[in-house]
Amino acid sequence: MSASEQRPDDQPMLSDDGNGDSRSPADVVIPELSRRAFLGTSLGAMALGSLSWAGAPIPTSWHWASRGKPGPGVAYGIGAVAVVDRTVSPASRPFVFVRAEDSRLWILWQKPDGSWEWADQGGKVDRPVGVIALDDRPEGNRPYAFVIRDQHLWVRWWNGTRWIWSDQGQPPRVNLFRGLGAVTVALKPTMSPAPFAVVVGSDGNAWVNWWDGSSWLWYSMGSPDVVGIGSSMGVLAVTDERTGEQSLQVYVWGSDGQLWLGVTDMVTSRWAALGGPQYPAVITGPVGAAIIKRGPGQLSQSCCFTLTTLNVWVCQDDSWLEVGAPLSDHYAVSGLGAISVPNTNNDSQYALVFVTDGNNSVWACRWDGAQAVWEEHGNPTGRTIDAGIGITDTTYPSPGGAQLPHAFVRTTDGLVHENWEQ
Repeated sequence: MSASEQRPDDQPMLSDDGNGDSRSPADVVIPELSRRAFLGTSLGAMALGSLSWAGAPIPTSWHWASRGKPGPGVAYGIGAVAVVDRTVSPASRPFVFVRAEDSRLWILWQKPDGSWEWADQGGKVDRPVGVIALDDRPEGNRPYAFVIRDQHLWVRWWNGTRWIWSDQGQPPRVNLFRGLGAVTVALKPTMSPAPFAVVVGSDGNAWVNWWDGSSWLWYSMGSPDVVGIGSSMGVLAVTDERTGEQSLQVYVWGSDGQLWLGVTDMVTSRWAALGGPQYPAVITGPVGAAIIKRGPGQLSQSCCFTLTTLNVWVCQDDSWLEVGAPLSDHYAVSGLGAISVPNTNNDSQYALVFVTDGNNSVWACRWDGAQAVWEEHGNPTGRTIDAGIGITDTTYPSPGGAQLPHAFVRTTDGLVHENWEQ
């Protein structure tokens, strides 16, 4: 696969014309319809608590490297994924998608020989949505990068031979304003994973553009009651281990300042009010969402991590829990993202959450549902981190090997830096 293969003759070209009340968690009323049919759990009374957390030194296995920038510099990230090309290697390699300062889509990718390359994908990006890697072919998986431009959803995707731009359009009589995220979902055990991109429309609803195995469809998830959808807090595909079915979960920050969860199986959708952290902490921004699993026979649990005025908090199923803050200055400045990391030794899975502190250092918090362990990862020497781009994993040296996370950040000079585990 070559990320530098550009604009085949049969590829469509893109033109360059651009285009509440606050309530405490105890007051939150959970909608009548529960998530049990979708997630294997129900939403009950909000359980508040602060669990123990501990500190750990800088791991020697983590490293920093500058990956440069496209000629015009990086404006913001769209996402990162791990891509496997089994014709070359059983290991996966990071692909990082950004909007450059020239408004075009660029890919930073690791070549099979270990070197890195920037590739101009053209087009014009108005808003990011998200990226996925679709594992639907024996030879490997294929990246998809979803973006909004001219109030349409567009996708840049690899068809196994070349890169293609596709106009996904928009729902009937609905313009698209911003993206919430993208993920692969297998609704039934008999179905292959398929791309799902979630956006917010001019009607105020969350809309899903998804592949049903034969065609692309638009589906409206609606919105949380009379609350407007603010920014995305995370999009996940959650498996019910009892049935093998997956559901799409969308966490959003509502206009009421509270966390909301939308769950759908593409037949019906439910929105649940999840409230916020225990007073006086209030949500100030997103960190990311991930899935944890305690071990064999246990159900997967979704977790949404948020920045607050005091610490990082996690909404885990139907509970808000305080997971603390970096130990250096005891507060987190910005969220960089989260990833689920499986432990193949005991069939468990934990969340790895990245934030920055007031000293411009990156900290990673490992959360297993019971304890938070904070690790300092430092920073790119002489650079100031201002935003996360994406977090991915690399399986090495075989498909059954350990997942080694890679976190990509933007610095104020428009460069991409990688913090990775080796």
